[in-house]
Amino acid sequence: MKKAFRLFSILFLVVAATACDSSVYNKMKEIPDSKWSMDYPIKFDVEISDTTTLFDFFVLLRHNTSYAYNNVYFFITSTTPSDSITCDTVEFILADPDGNWIGNGSGYLKSHEILISRKFRFPSEGLYSFEFQQAMRDTVLDGISDIGIKIKPSPL
Repeated sequence: MKKAFRLFSILFLVVAATACDSSVYNKMKEIPDSKWSMDYPIKFDVEISDTTTLFDFFVLLRHNTSYAYNNVYFFITSTTPSDSITCDTVEFILADPDGNWIGNGSGYLKSHEILISRKFRFPSEGLYSFEFQQAMRDTVLDGISDIGIKIKPSPL
């Protein structure tokens, strides 16, 4: 009986956690062997049908504690349904000045949810593409294990 109750409790928590996520898009992609090459861009295609809601856009990043730097630079290329392309260079700080990781997680992996755009509207319906390429001096970054994006309605 205890085993069945425990299984039910775990199942309930998983369902409750996923039901509370109001994201339009929330996806992570694994970087093979936690070695991110400059020649390995990571692309996310997002179908947007709502042009009236204000959204927040987050970059999700997971790295291990053997990552050698306190930051990471990305090139982010965005393509709209009308094939308009913009490219931005962004820096994310992953550790404080003393070298302590600022991400969530204990042990070997640290996770970051970094807000990069707040309260924006998509100008038109259709397929948007977001491509991430690492822009550090090293051609291969050792220790970046996953990258993702999350798009969710802005709180009022």
